[in-house]
Amino acid sequence: MVENSSTIEQEIARLEQQLQEKKLALGDQETGAQETIPSDKEILHEIVGEKIQESAETQQTIPPSLPAQAGDDTTVQPAPAVESPSYLTPELKDKIQQLINLAFNKSIDEAIKEASKTNNAALIDAFHDVIVDELYNSLIERKKLEVIK
Repeated sequence: MVENSSTIEQEIARLEQQLQEKKLALGDQETGAQETIPSDKEILHEIVGEKIQESAETQQTIPPSLPAQAGDDTTVQPAPAVESPSYLTPELKDKIQQLINLAFNKSIDEAIKEASKTNNAALIDAFHDVIVDELYNSLIERKKLEVIK
């Protein structure tokens, strides 16, 4: 359990560093236009989104630009039609909670990989929002960020 705790601590420290680097880069780009610089939470959302995108790209078995060849066993299945918004279903909420638990008990990267494996855009989007909220709150608790008022 100590190993898992240190892993999440290391990941949060990495996120802190990435957040600071992005803020500095954005500050250099936006000379004098303070109101256009995104909030810490928006920057964190972007950082986690990049991780999710990277994971989603590695999960694909066929690059989208290449059609499946005749006799090729790997085919891309279309997403099933959804009658009601899937983010309202209890199953989705349960799955997101499982992913959040995985992120904080094992690693954020592992949770992102699991979310990407589902190929469920609603789940991935909802997970992205929830994990950013959880990480943001964690950074505030550690006094690495200040609450925006």
